[in-house]
Amino acid sequence: MRWDVAAPIILLLGAMAPIAYYAYTRSSGATDQTGSYYLGGRSLGPWVLIFTVLASAASAGTFIGTAGLTYSQGYGWVWGGLMQVPSAVLALGLLGKKYAIVARKLNLLTFTDFFRERYESRAVTLFTAIGMVVFLVAYMVAQFVGGARVLQSITGIPYWALVVVFAGMVALYTSFGGFLAAAFTDAAQGIIMFLGGIALWVVVLSTVGGFTAVEEETRSLDGQLVVLPGASGFDLPMMLSYALMFGLLLAALPHVSVRAMSYRDSKALHTALIVGPAIMAVFTLGFGAMGVFGRVLYPDAELADLVLPTLIVDQLPGVVAGAVLAAPLAAVMSTVDSMILVVSGAIVRDLYVGFIKPDMPDHQQYRAGTLVSLGIGLVVLVAALRPPDFLQYLINFAIGGLEAGLFVPLVLGLYWKRGNALGAMASLLGGMGYYLVASNVVPALAFGMMPVAPAAAFALLLYVAAAYLGPPPSRRVLVKFWGTQRAIDEMREQEAARS
Repeated sequence: MRWDVAAPIILLLGAMAPIAYYAYTRSSGATDQTGSYYLGGRSLGPWVLIFTVLASAASAGTFIGTAGLTYSQGYGWVWGGLMQVPSAVLALGLLGKKYAIVARKLNLLTFTDFFRERYESRAVTLFTAIGMVVFLVAYMVAQFVGGARVLQSITGIPYWALVVVFAGMVALYTSFGGFLAAAFTDAAQGIIMFLGGIALWVVVLSTVGGFTAVEEETRSLDGQLVVLPGASGFDLPMMLSYALMFGLLLAALPHVSVRAMSYRDSKALHTALIVGPAIMAVFTLGFGAMGVFGRVLYPDAELADLVLPTLIVDQLPGVVAGAVLAAPLAAVMSTVDSMILVVSGAIVRDLYVGFIKPDMPDHQQYRAGTLVSLGIGLVVLVAALRPPDFLQYLINFAIGGLEAGLFVPLVLGLYWKRGNALGAMASLLGGMGYYLVASNVVPALAFGMMPVAPAAAFALLLYVAAAYLGPPPSRRVLVKFWGTQRAIDEMREQEAARS
């Protein structure tokens, strides 16, 4: 083991303990323990907000998976990765103030809370929660695999042992630290990711002789790597698909959209909207494009997903390499614990409390959340012991399934008064069902695009049609989502008096 490389990573892992303890003391001492655990008390400032949104959107896919596919199939995957540059604008701008205002008025804490209150349907709540659990577990597997492969490339320790240690550590850290621990880690490590991406470009370009040398060498290896669509297949329909999948529809991912509930004030939101895209561009180009550079330096690599970690260790001084590798590792950790919290919230609040024990006290929900978070970590650990060949394929599958089913009922439910439970159910099941069939059974249904694009269009048609076929939302829903706080309070007083 190279201790100069490992030292910054060990320091990172050691820093998790005080961060988790500090977050634990804030959550356990809060009046609303559950709200603090799952949403951080809606207290995030601008810079913490920026990095927690970006780390949720960019994780193993950006830092490891995209670089691996770029190594194998060329620059097309860099274009695909760049589609997530406006993710902060879309996640916070599309949802933004409207989402946060509604969440505060109705005390929404989890992603599924919105669906329960907006559509007043136990079936919609149930299927939303189940869909989230299935697809986010698949997503978390990819993140654990990515983190373990980073450590494997440095230490030489067997992959399975690293998965056990890494997944176990993240599960423990998440169960006690909650939302605030993830957010604070994102902010601290986001700075390292930003600076590390710039440093990597400077050093690697100096080593290989600049862009011209890289292009010439890459063309000599395989000319299809530097043209579009080339080996990656990135023609115009695929570019549009990725623009949807990693741009517009990204706002529907539960672990991303819930950040729109967590910011402190409008100033924090506006700062994140302005600065976020620039930082994401550095993340994407700084790490994703390194796959082509890695093809020049390591033309015969056995495992594409290990090219970027290997390049970092070989090209940067030991301590700097460790610091740069700590950044994507921290992003993986932050994304995983964010997903664990979302799934934990769906199981505890939306399934158990919503369907089995509605009168469960706040402190019991908080304790149940920590135990469920541990259990989720163990389930994902077992699944990650047999990793896929390319992380990005598994990530794309999980992202696409969530976006196809959740984007339309989330956004139209927020902005369109006519949207109803029938439309939400039709869109949810139809979008996810179409995506699964087009991905695995009838590829022709994708029409030459990523399946998420036609699946989302199909979900939109179903939502609109069902909204007019079914009954309109109740007056109670309209008051809660479009009325003033005074109107909501008056309605609640009337309901209390009748009961």
